[in-house]
Amino acid sequence: MNAEAKDVTTKLSDELTSILQPEIEKVLPQHVGLDRFMRVVLTAISMNPALRDADRRSLFTSCVKAATDGLVPDGREAALVIFGGKAQYMPMVAGIIKKVRQSGELKSISSNVVYERDQFRYWIDDDGEHVLHEPKVAGGEDRGKLVAVYAIAKTTAGGVYTEVMSRGQIDQVRNVSRAKDSGPWASWYDEMARKTVIRRLSKRLPMSTDLETVVRRDDELYDLDSPQAIEAAKSGTSAAKRALGLLSRDVEAPPQEQEGKPAAGRIPQYDEDTAVKAIRGCKTVKQLDNLAEEIRDDFVGTQREVPVRVTAAIDDRREALAQ
Repeated sequence: MNAEAKDVTTKLSDELTSILQPEIEKVLPQHVGLDRFMRVVLTAISMNPALRDADRRSLFTSCVKAATDGLVPDGREAALVIFGGKAQYMPMVAGIIKKVRQSGELKSISSNVVYERDQFRYWIDDDGEHVLHEPKVAGGEDRGKLVAVYAIAKTTAGGVYTEVMSRGQIDQVRNVSRAKDSGPWASWYDEMARKTVIRRLSKRLPMSTDLETVVRRDDELYDLDSPQAIEAAKSGTSAAKRALGLLSRDVEAPPQEQEGKPAAGRIPQYDEDTAVKAIRGCKTVKQLDNLAEEIRDDFVGTQREVPVRVTAAIDDRREALAQ
């Protein structure tokens, strides 16, 4: 580091201590030490010169958001990344899992990547959704290319929720990102893929407001008004809409679905029993509306009629939540 860079770093360190630290102390949960949090921030900045040169307001705001969520930006729980010359706070998978454990809403949640040489099977039967995954780790062999990613969540009431996304679906979400060829998608593709499937699964889960906020903290990284976002939402998987849960505009059904044909490679996500079980687990009207849309899309997109029992369960749950 040259003398000029050292001067900038020293000045920034002083600013962090005098300006940012008092604000961090106000919002940081008691179980996260102030000294440790500040040390991690300084380390993150020293390891990424772009953060040192980033817009100060965005850097400080990102740090305050991380502190509010109780996540340290150590590259594991959360990260400070650069987007458009400004700092952006982004929770990582480990941070989301940490928040889940603290929330009491869920018993556990996990997300894993599937490579082409792994043994992987996903199916639905009368007992619900199932995943069999045996990673190819013997002998340190190359596992091949990433082909899918999945997430499994268990509720405190004993419910199990599963979400599976293909590499193509993940890439459709990536294409909606304002930084699809740089930043976290370029540096941490596997991590972003795991986060994407958790985001999609979260629409079906009982989550507190603060936990949902953490899951969706990096919404600013996605350009949901771009032509690519709209086109992605019209695709056979509707990946941008269903994975991100953020496109509010109405979109046309893809040509294959308009003709009553399932999209290529479309795997049914729900049967009657799993749909009803998921509906009964909804804790808010918003969560129910999102889930109902996803269930209907799944049945129609795979050439199945929505069962009357499923429609009745949606109506009953909406009425119960309204009381």
